[in-house]
Amino acid sequence: MSNIELTWLHNHRYLGVDSTRHSVVISPPGDVGVKPSDLLLIGLAACTAYDVVEIIQKRRARLDRLTVRVAGEQASEAPWAYRGIHLHFEVIAADLSRVQLERAVDLALNKYCSVRASLSPDIEISFEVELQVPESGAL
Repeated sequence: MSNIELTWLHNHRYLGVDSTRHSVVISPPGDVGVKPSDLLLIGLAACTAYDVVEIIQKRRARLDRLTVRVAGEQASEAPWAYRGIHLHFEVIAADLSRVQLERAVDLALNKYCSVRASLSPDIEISFEVELQVPESGAL
């Protein structure tokens, strides 16, 4: 079971603390923290990326970089629920084909990611991958 704690600091600022005592400041756009709806997108990207990295490493491919850019489309009226989310994976790796990368992302997103599994099935979630080969001599 996961347990978190959220403490109101002042105005619209909060401090979120996870079960291992890591913290994040949460606030409206333009303030010092992350807005709550962006935290959801970050959680989805991180959850998926964690499994993508694990799948790639199990294939013994050399992963140099993985970046996930996420675009979320929200409804224009309260409660501003996400209607669509698109994840763009930018990967630099050796010994990995585009098909293998797409399969890794699909498995991570649609089979293993608990954040995705917790979201409404009404949200249209899509992804694309961009695979580059490392430059010679790059680590």
